Amino acid sequence: MANLEKLRSKFIADTKTKVKETYERRDNHIIRAVSALDQLDEVFNLLFEQISEWYAMHFPELEKDVNSNDMYLRLVGEIGLRENFAAENISSIYKNADAAKKLEKLAKESIGSVMQAADLARIQALCKLGLSLKGERDAEAAYIDTEMKNLLPNFSKLAGTLIGAKMLAIAGSLNRLIKMPASTIQILGAEKALFQHLKTGSKPPKYGLLYQHPLVKKSRPDHKGKVARILASKLSLALKVDYFGKRDISEELEKDLAEKTKNL
Repeated sequence: MANLEKLRSKFIADTKTKVKETYERRDNHIIRAVSALDQLDEVFNLLFEQISEWYAMHFPELEKDVNSNDMYLRLVGEIGLRENFAAENISSIYKNADAAKKLEKLAKESIGSVMQAADLARIQALCKLGLSLKGERDAEAAYIDTEMKNLLPNFSKLAGTLIGAKMLAIAGSLNRLIKMPASTIQILGAEKALFQHLKTGSKPPKYGLLYQHPLVKKSRPDHKGKVARILASKLSLALKVDYFGKRDISEELEKDLAEKTKNL
């Protein structure tokens, strides 16, 4: 019985140690931050949609001429009624004199309805909330950027910190990510298309998250798959160097990547 109790105590101690090590891993913090970032983006987009549709009842022309969601929220939140959209008021927020004059003209000719003070107050309160969410979103992205550069410097330099962090989140852990072959890294983020291919025999995906990478985006359509494959191969190497070697080979990888993609 004594030996059994000792063995039980050892198992419990080992389990506690493993759980503690799991919680202390930096990749887990990054994965949670990526999830939070996605949630913040989703909430912000839903909130902006509600605000813009509500305010459009008063000044429908505004959204068409303001491309930035942040700027739209600032204009509505700080200026309010379209009657106050004078060029000088707009210019204090929107640092573009020509755009300010155009918005002033649109406000004067707007077909929108009259808005009550109580309605505007609620819209402006939501604008403030939306801008606060955007600030938190940017802070979360900055945190991910710093942590990825510390944890996986070569991989982050090559993939970009946000794309790299999202790959890590899909993999579920750094340990799983470094064991993935380049062919799997290439299609991370295209799981639905892959399952569809396996189920129906449709064309297999050529890339997942790597579609967002500048090198892939600017490539010719018939070269995107090849560029993604070359990039995935370099990312696989960068991961292993970050995990095992701790050497900075980012410039070497970038140079080699540039040469191989240029040859296409």
